[in-house]
Formats: sequence, structure tokens, C-alpha cells
Amino acid sequence: MMRAFSVLAMCCAVLVVGSVHGSPSNNPETCSTPGCRSPVDADEASLLASGWRHADMRAHAHSAAEEDTSATCPGSSAVCNGNKCCPAVAESGGKTFPCPNAKPGWNQCEGSLTTPLSTQVTTANNLTFDCRFAGLDLGAGKKGNVMLLHGFPSRSSMYIPLMSELARVGYHSVACDQRGYSPGASPEMEADYNYNLLRHDIFSVANALGFHKFHVIGHDHGAVLGWYAAGSKQGQKRFLSYTAMSIPHNDAFAGGLYGPDADHEQQMASQYFSIFTMPKSASMKNNTLFNSLGRPNGFDTSSHFQKALWWYNGAFDVGVLSMPPSYSAEYLWGQGSNHSAAQREFFGGGENDGLPQKVATGEIWMPTLYVCGTDDTFILCDHEYARNTKNFCKKDYQHLPVACGHFVLACDDQESTDKVIAGIIDRVVTATPAR
Repeated sequence: MMRAFSVLAMCCAVLVVGSVHGSPSNNPETCSTPGCRSPVDADEASLLASGWRHADMRAHAHSAAEEDTSATCPGSSAVCNGNKCCPAVAESGGKTFPCPNAKPGWNQCEGSLTTPLSTQVTTANNLTFDCRFAGLDLGAGKKGNVMLLHGFPSRSSMYIPLMSELARVGYHSVACDQRGYSPGASPEMEADYNYNLLRHDIFSVANALGFHKFHVIGHDHGAVLGWYAAGSKQGQKRFLSYTAMSIPHNDAFAGGLYGPDADHEQQMASQYFSIFTMPKSASMKNNTLFNSLGRPNGFDTSSHFQKALWWYNGAFDVGVLSMPPSYSAEYLWGQGSNHSAAQREFFGGGENDGLPQKVATGEIWMPTLYVCGTDDTFILCDHEYARNTKNFCKKDYQHLPVACGHFVLACDDQESTDKVIAGIIDRVVTATPAR
């Protein structure tokens, strides 16, 4: 029993996507092999037609023009909209600076803001996200906009150093604590975390900020969501580039988890998929997951942390990834997969054959960067199945392997972290259209 506790913290703090029950997708057409194309795209029309009927779904019928695009000024409670100035704060050198949703490059204010500061953004469906902004100054923002998507169980704060660097080279960036993390964007039902709704949040926040076209950077669960959005009709039109950290293309990942060409090591490493998606996973076994992962990452109750865990159920309900077979603890011990064996022994869960991917992400037609920590022991992102990412990226694909674990913006050595930041900056800069 204690053996399971000893490895829990190491084995859980990475992306997990799936559902132990294999809940059906709202899309009746399934996709059992990587490369098939989803007939469903979650723009407003198809999202409403998909059958989801939540209390906040009325707002998905609104057009971008109908959204309330007011924003809260970073560092103060002042509300602004468009080409207006925010009140002076210490981080702006005591000078006024542009509203977060001002037109890129506009500044008739007194000064600048390059240090990321927190504020809130409310979208048309009345979700209020806690966000960080950087690049609201005389130079930054002229080159374009960048949105950053955090993973599990991280928050937007993971991007502060990268956002400062983006501001330094001329970009306006935003990173929000996403649905289930921001208290004002944490609806109560598991169905509210369907991956189509999470994908819609990306474009709702972008609309509220006046981001028509923008670069996107994602890590872990944010990377899975980013891939899914990049393959959608809106993503193909609006993303200028896409950078995924630690997660290969969803269809390549699905092929590594299930099917005749699956990677058995990855299947064993991913046994926790079925654990995180168990009913009441945040509080089961005397709040083990909440105490080890939720509380240290800013969640004050297990019920709030459960909402972050529902991302995994939401992804598998749609079928963005496949579910690997579930193995017994005895089998995993015998295979030397000790972390996964300890998880299974402690949390339980029966054996099954896994489930195929239902909805393919498909081809990506914008400049792309895939960053992989070669020492990542949970997402084996440098294995052959993961390197198949290149087959799905059809325009200016870059692959950056680094000697690092799962959290490639916080490597053990600063040189590797700097290499990742430099690679991301280069991807954004080289994919920025000439003005």
C-alpha cells in the first residue's frame, strides 16, 4: 500500500485523457485509425446542433460581434474597451498603458507594460476567466497576438517567463486559467467539460480580446486541446502558428495508445488514464488526488479540483484520443512498469481492451513546432509513434527534442529551458506575416 503512495506524485502530474467507461461521443461516426477525418467541427452552429443543452449554451448562438468585449485593466479594477488607456501601475513605471483588447500596435498612452499582470476576461457565455497579459506597450503587440494554453494541473503562471520574452520581441500575449481552473469559469456539471466546449473557449476568449488571427502555444492538456483546435475550421482560418509542448499530434498519440501499431511502453505508462476518469476521482481514496495534486496547485476543495479532472473525461467523451488497454497490477509488476503497477494496485480498476479514437484531429495547415522532452517518462514523446507527428503537419513543421522531462519550460538545467524558449520565439517570429 505504501508503495503506491510513494510513486503517486510522480505518476499523476502529467496529461491524462480518457474515460474508464468509454462514454459515447455525440458524433455517431467513429474513427478507429489515425488519419480519418472528423465530420464534426465545433463552431457555433455545429456545437448547438450537437445536442448539448447546458444552462450556458444560449450564449453559443451569439456572434463574435455580439460579445461584450470589455476587459479589466491589469493591476487595477478599472474596466476598459478597445483603444483606451488603463490607469498607471507600478509595473508600467507609473504611466498609463493600452487596454488589453486595444488594436494590436495602438498606443496613445503614456507608457508600457511588459511584465505579465493578472486581470479577468468575460466571454459571451458569461464565463469569467482569470488571465495574464503581457506586451501592452509601445513596441509589443505590433507584431501580433499570442494565446497560451496551460496543462494539468498547471495554471497560466507557468508562462510568465515566456510571456515576458514574447513582449520583449514585440508580441501581445494572453494566458488564462482555463475552464475548471478559474472560479468564474467553473460550471458544475461534468458535461460542461466536453472537449468541444473547451475548444470553443479558445475562440470566445480570442473574440473578447479582439484577436482575429493569433499564434497558439499549448502544453500537456493545453497541447491536446490546441491540436484539436488547430485542426478545426476556425483554427485553420485563425491560427497563425501552433506550438505543442510534450504532446504529439493527437492522431499520432492515438495510434501509440491503441491498435496494431501501438507502443506497448506508452500503453503501460498511460494506465493512469483510467484512474483520473473514475467517478469522483478527486476525492476517492480519502482525497488522495486532491491532496497530492489539487491542493498544491491552488485548488481549495476536492469539488473544484474535480472540474479540472473532468477535462480528461471530456476529451474521451468526444474521442479525441484512444484509450489504451487497462492491465492488472500483477501484469504491470511483471513487465517492470512499477509506477503504473503501484497506481493500479492502489486505485483498482478492471482489465479491458481499451477503446479506439473516435474523432480525428486531421491535418494541420499552419506552421507548427513540436517540443519534446526526451526524458519524459509518462508521455514518451520521442518514440517512433510520437515522431509520426510530422506526417500530420503539412506546412513548415519543426521538431525540437530537448534533454528535459515533461515540463519543458522548467527543465533541470537552464540551458535546456532557454533552448525551448528560443525555439518557441523563433517559431512565432518566423510564422508572423509581414506587415
